[in-house]
Amino acid sequence: MPLRPMKETYTYDALVQFLYHELSAQEVVEMTSSLEEDFEMLAIFQSLASAKVQLPKVEFAPSSGTLNSILRYSAKNTFEVQS
Repeated sequence: MPLRPMKETYTYDALVQFLYHELSAQEVVEMTSSLEEDFEMLAIFQSLASAKVQLPKVEFAPSSGTLNSILRYSAKNTFEVQS
């Protein structure tokens, strides 16, 4: 389904933020209301949600060496600030 420009002021970014639960409570209320009233926007949101489900589930874990470097750096800077 090709994406057409929406008539509403909501952008694709706002829909993605809604999809990832990154909106304020007020914005969620407004977006929910808009999705209930605008079937074109709802179709776009459903398309985004479908694409999200198809993304690979990836978990990132830094190596222990990276974690140790961060901890050493943090300890060094904390010590310097307190001195």
